[in-house]
Amino acid sequence: MKVEQFLNRNQFHLYGEGANILQSYDSKVVEIRTQGKYQIIFLGRDWDYSTTTSKHVYAFLDEYSKVRIYGVTNKRKYIRDLLEECEKDEDKFYEENRYIIKYDEEMF
Repeated sequence: MKVEQFLNRNQFHLYGEGANILQSYDSKVVEIRTQGKYQIIFLGRDWDYSTTTSKHVYAFLDEYSKVRIYGVTNKRKYIRDLLEECEKDEDKFYEENRYIIKYDEEMF
């Protein structure tokens, strides 16, 4: 895995082996696993810990995932709606969007 700073000194992009991870301070907040043309996106329990962390999560998703947030007014609600929609019918969501997005309480 390689590591580089992401947006500011306390945010890190870890990447390699089909994964992109955003770490905020000591917490892993997003992990994106790529499998061919599909992605599995995990949001850790601290993904919306603060306004700044959320801002970095949105930028990271825009940069490395199939989720498009740029231009969305209420980004937090948009992400929560995606999580809920995916949870209702994961297989359908996966086929329609080529990604799934999940909340991972154990990720930190």
